[in-house]
Amino acid sequence: MEISSFVPSTDNLYKFLFVIGTFMVVFSYIYPLEKQQELELELLLYNQQVEILNNEIADLKNDVENLKKISSLTLKKLEETKKNEKNNAEKVINELQEDFNKAFNEVKRKGVEINTKDIILDYEKSRIELLKKHISSFSFIKWFFFIFGSIFLVFGLYKWFIITRVAEKLNKQKLNNNN
Repeated sequence: MEISSFVPSTDNLYKFLFVIGTFMVVFSYIYPLEKQQELELELLLYNQQVEILNNEIADLKNDVENLKKISSLTLKKLEETKKNEKNNAEKVINELQEDFNKAFNEVKRKGVEINTKDIILDYEKSRIELLKKHISSFSFIKWFFFIFGSIFLVFGLYKWFIITRVAEKLNKQKLNNNN
């Protein structure tokens, strides 16, 4: 009985190092790239939300201007109503006040909505900053996996090649000895 039958071959170890090294090199490129693309998509979404908020703010400013116009028109109508029609004045005043209150409440509701969206956008901005920090840590992981993966890949492939050549020479010697 030969001693080599008791000692496991290192051929599998070097194959394992080669495969793990290949996996690490491939992983070092794919995973950080995927995360970076995810971050870029979230940045686009954030920018879209900012644009929507800016449009809503512009609409709110227009509504405030309209409310000012309605307010000045309402005051003029009230003065005219007080001068011209004392009997029907209360009815007109109530209608004008109702219209003014609707416009005012709508502007107030939009203001609350804008504030809420502003808070959400601030959260999204901080989330994106955190994701950017994660991307830089992925850069470290990328280089770590790339360097060690390359070392494992080259070392495993080299040693596997050497062991395979030695094993082939031994097999040829056995065949020559048996003949």
